[in-house]
Amino acid sequence: MKKAYIISISFYLIAMSSLLASHDFNLLVKPCKSCDWIIYPEPFRLKETCEIARQGVFVNGMTKCEKIIYK
Repeated sequence: MKKAYIISISFYLIAMSSLLASHDFNLLVKPCKSCDWIIYPEPFRLKETCEIARQGVFVNGMTKCEKIIYK
């Protein structure tokens, strides 16, 4: 019984650590209309932090936060 408990706790901790380490949002910057989107080098875990960083980016052009889709 104790081994099963330890194994289940271990699997739970491994799963939670991978979820906590995941980064789900990219900050995209488009400096001109004819340019492609440039990805900010640091992904963000929460959309709120991405939006806060978006307000701090002083680039003439457009910015947006986009969810990363893992396949």
